[in-house]
Amino acid sequence: MDELWQRYRTFWSPVLIGLGVFLVGVIVVHILSDNPDTAHDRMDAEMRKLKAMRAPPSKTAMTLQKRGELLRDDVEGPARDDGVRSGGWAARVDQAAGDRKNLVGVAADQALRAAVLRGAPKDASAADLRSRFEGDEVAADKALRRYERLVDQHGESLRSGDPNVAFSRLLSDVWSELRLRANRADVEFAAQAEQLGFGAISSVDRATLPARVLNLALAARLVDVAIREEVDSIEQIDIKAQVDAGDANQFISLWPLEFVVVGEMAGMKRLLDHLTDPSDPVPLETTRLAQARRRGRKSVDGLVQFSVQASSVVVRADVDLQLDAEEDE
Repeated sequence: MDELWQRYRTFWSPVLIGLGVFLVGVIVVHILSDNPDTAHDRMDAEMRKLKAMRAPPSKTAMTLQKRGELLRDDVEGPARDDGVRSGGWAARVDQAAGDRKNLVGVAADQALRAAVLRGAPKDASAADLRSRFEGDEVAADKALRRYERLVDQHGESLRSGDPNVAFSRLLSDVWSELRLRANRADVEFAAQAEQLGFGAISSVDRATLPARVLNLALAARLVDVAIREEVDSIEQIDIKAQVDAGDANQFISLWPLEFVVVGEMAGMKRLLDHLTDPSDPVPLETTRLAQARRRGRKSVDGLVQFSVQASSVVVRADVDLQLDAEEDE
């Protein structure tokens, strides 16, 4: 036997080695591969699902298509109020009004309109503007000229100047106007509402400038409405010390702030009506109503505290959400 092995060793050695390698490969493939029976069962289950599916009737398909078009119009369409449904919600809540290339300019204009023109919209008539100044045509004209001068001045500074210096000057002008109006209306600013909540912001760079100016415009609008509705006091405006600059590839960007006022219930209702006006709503995340307490101590009869968490919002309706890709997965 030993003699036979020695004679045919050169033949059997590679044959046995090859057989061993083959068996090891079969074992490894079996371990790493799915069980063929499992794959077969899975395929049978998918086939049963497909066979159970039924194509929707043509009427159902048309209804779904129309609903999809209505939803797209609600997101991307122009803002309107037709008495049946509100369309173009993106245009309604987008604080930049779709002008993403000039976020800072749009927000600065909004802040100055709220502070100097008492919230008058761009398309406000002369009569509407006068009504915001108790019918005083001279005061309205003077405010309009001041607004136009400040818009030009701050627009150039925000575009080409140092962002921190430009924002500080804009904040100073907006705050000065609102504080003067509050004093005349006997509306008190608490310490936590001084500088419209921006006192704790140490610096503003070019990346965060749009978010800061948008928040300033939102805070100015809230304060303007509170002054016009004659609240008792503005207790707090809380702006986040750290802010995300936002991503141009995001469908929506939010920069929240908290706003707390104290006043009579009727005034709080009018304030909320302003903020939820369908033609120009403020995106509200949370609202809270409680018995007012004077500087955190005892309650005050007849006054309530209204707390709002609102957000500056930029909607990029043209950003692809890749929902089709998610469905394919």
